[in-house]
Amino acid sequence: MMTSLSGLWLTLALLAASPQYTPAMDQSQWQISGDQFQCQMQQNLGAMGTLAFSKKPARAIEMQLTLHAAHLELQDVQGQVVSAGWQPEQMAPAVQFSPTFINAKVARFIEQVPLVMQQLQQGYWLQLMLDMPGQEVTLTVPNLKSSQALAEFQSCIDGLLPLSWAQAREFQLFYPINKRQPSADDAAYLKTLALYIQQDKAVKKVLIDGYTDDMGSSIANRVMSEERADEVASHLIEFGVNKNKLEIRAHGNRYPAATGDQTESHNRRVLIRLIRTQS
Repeated sequence: MMTSLSGLWLTLALLAASPQYTPAMDQSQWQISGDQFQCQMQQNLGAMGTLAFSKKPARAIEMQLTLHAAHLELQDVQGQVVSAGWQPEQMAPAVQFSPTFINAKVARFIEQVPLVMQQLQQGYWLQLMLDMPGQEVTLTVPNLKSSQALAEFQSCIDGLLPLSWAQAREFQLFYPINKRQPSADDAAYLKTLALYIQQDKAVKKVLIDGYTDDMGSSIANRVMSEERADEVASHLIEFGVNKNKLEIRAHGNRYPAATGDQTESHNRRVLIRLIRTQS
């Protein structure tokens, strides 16, 4: 606790004395963490805060500056790529970036982040101009011995799930009249979904509900809805999903999603829902 407080006091004293701040070089290292749901590459900026790159399934890489010092608040942030401390300043490429989201403690960057990552791979550093109440501070973020960290970060990204949970948790397939087989596009998605189900160990059950329009008899519609659901289940099993996780239910023309002649196509459907529990 005393070490943390002394670090904070030192940071505030440095900012009061000079608008320039660079973390201690011996502590400026990228730390990699993550799993199949999120990857992160983070650097501790001393008592001032952290800078982190993160990637989630089916989302772009984000960069986030987080201030930890209680007395510091962000009003605006502008960033740029700069040369390393030992390089001539004119060597730095003209890469600038602004936050997509900002509040008093957090600035999040998205648009230019892939380009920023490319420059980190080339050994360049980052510089953030922090506009805070009553002062402007230039924060320099060293980028030392980053090759291995960047390789580990990319390796983590390569192992991310192919879909986010929001994308995977529920999906509907729609059918032309009297068709039972999924379309080519739907079959391709089922292959991706199967990969997600296999890798996300928290998925304990997959509900597959078949529905039809009301153009046939109740018995015929129930049979059709079951055949469509069975076909979806067969695809998932073929793509590697454990059949014991699947629960197939046929509803025929009950529970319409829409009514009216022009919306019957919305009722010819199979709904897939993933049931996920925390282990």
